[in-house]
Amino acid sequence: PDASYISHGEIQTGLSIDGETWASDLEKRFLEDLETLGEGQQLAVMRDSFGVMIATAIVQWEETSRVKFGVLEDLAVQPSLRSSGLGHEMVTWIDGQAKQRGCSWMFLESGKKNHRAHAFFERCGFAEISHVFVKHYR
Repeated sequence: PDASYISHGEIQTGLSIDGETWASDLEKRFLEDLETLGEGQQLAVMRDSFGVMIATAIVQWEETSRVKFGVLEDLAVQPSLRSSGLGHEMVTWIDGQAKQRGCSWMFLESGKKNHRAHAFFERCGFAEISHVFVKHYR
């Protein structure tokens, strides 16, 4: 429910209708997205010893005529398990996948107010490279 997670990706996929609040049927929309992963998308799931999902990530693998890259579209860790190393473990696994695929870059976007995530991604070796601007036509 934390709106600081909203970034342009959530607007583009209709998970947020205004960039400030989540869609009222967020869980339904997110589950629909998981059921219809596109070509080149990879879902990674981490489960505990009881089979309960505790972390997940979605990565889009891309290749242009000049460069191979990945886009870390989503990374989520069960709130009670954050700061336990699971997120870092997921990013490390994704890094391995990127290297196996010959990627030169991994991109991600994060809500501008999600400072905790920004610090996490920086610890994982990511660096801010640009700013995303938006214009909303109401």
